[in-house]
Amino acid sequence: MQQLDTDFFRRIELNSEYDLSQKEQIAALLGSLGADGPGVIDLTKVTYIDSTFLQELAALRLRFKGQSITLTGANAGVKRILKLVKFERLFTLTD
Repeated sequence: MQQLDTDFFRRIELNSEYDLSQKEQIAALLGSLGADGPGVIDLTKVTYIDSTFLQELAALRLRFKGQSITLTGANAGVKRILKLVKFERLFTLTD
């Protein structure tokens, strides 16, 4: 995992499976994003997410209030889960 900051937005590139066993890691990683500008989370290398990851994304959404958060590069399975829980209403989903 790596985190890259720019002057214009906050960006995190994730790679792995994210489930209950990584709860603390997910919380720390997403918690490190500064909410003072738009955020981008690159999911290109993410192979699996569960409700733990979704819960942390929801908490991030609350913390970012009026700022946009883009989830990009999700594979078909991850994108399906994000759409099942209607996260396209909370985040911008891009390929």
